[in-house]
Amino acid sequence: MHIFNSIAEAKTNWQSVEWIVLNVLDGSSYFSYFNCCLFGENMLSIHRSEASIKNTHIQGSELPELTARQYMCSTKHITFKPVYVGLVEYGMPCDPCITVKPVIYPIIKEHGTAVCAKIAFNHLNPGHLIEWFEYQKLMYVDTIVVMLQYLNDEALKVLTFYARQGFLKILQYPAVLPGQTDRGFESTNWHSEQSPHDEQVAVYTCQTYLQGYEFVAVIDFDEFIVHDKFMSYMTMLKSELLPAYPDAAAFTLNVSFFITDWGVSGVEPLLTSKYIQRTLPRFERYKNLYIPDRIQNINTHEIQPKEGYKRKCPRGDYKWKYCMRITPSIDKKMYQLMPKLLSHVIDVKARIGIS
Repeated sequence: MHIFNSIAEAKTNWQSVEWIVLNVLDGSSYFSYFNCCLFGENMLSIHRSEASIKNTHIQGSELPELTARQYMCSTKHITFKPVYVGLVEYGMPCDPCITVKPVIYPIIKEHGTAVCAKIAFNHLNPGHLIEWFEYQKLMYVDTIVVMLQYLNDEALKVLTFYARQGFLKILQYPAVLPGQTDRGFESTNWHSEQSPHDEQVAVYTCQTYLQGYEFVAVIDFDEFIVHDKFMSYMTMLKSELLPAYPDAAAFTLNVSFFITDWGVSGVEPLLTSKYIQRTLPRFERYKNLYIPDRIQNINTHEIQPKEGYKRKCPRGDYKWKYCMRITPSIDKKMYQLMPKLLSHVIDVKARIGIS
């Protein structure tokens, strides 16, 4: 059992919190039972409760070595503020020497928009990262959450800059992945059974950390949600999508691929204006905007709504193989935003001290 983090129910004060979620990679059998050990400041106060399974990630028919799972610990009858939490097998004592995680108490932003960027790893282009972050600001995003594994120095400078601003929340992801399976997040080291579970832990973390926001988008650092009129995510949802689908828990967005192998077709230096040849919107690798209050479970591409709500899905063809044979379309939409976005990028580069 590897516990990545523990996150409390989003409430204005700890006395109102009724549960804490632990996001884990679990190598135990499905029939194993655990207890939660909750500790107060300095590990002096101890409270024990049953650990119940909130969500279990299912990916394909092959079982991984470690399953992405969420355990839920009840705090209904606790008399002190939980500061640390750990898991023990049923019947074992809550020894202060067990492995514990500090409890994160997430903020509530009732009319806030957040982005889950999942995991930062390996090498990221610092200029492209800045462009992505500044675009999210132009879309009036309030908070971005990412789990950090390991990263090149200049990209780490970018993340640190936005974290110091309070715009980015960085949570740690271990550099050495738990378990015996040899794998990583790079395409050359992706393990078809285990890696989706490794990634899902980050999505579970976002789901619990961002529960107090109104809308959340799950996108990667190379993905942009762009409205034809450059509406913010919040405006797009409230003025267009929710009025048309008031019982929706989430909206699934088709994706156009701007393929760099087609060559430079636009104007440098920004990534979003340099490559402007794209595919038509496609129903694969699609991403979601969801309403935390209305969903039970999420992963990178799928949403499980709570009872009474629906997921609005796109239509279109489902699979493609030969992207280089697709006739590209020219999309100059981002030219409209380029002067403002470029000005922001240049300013941040100067402040960080990168070229």
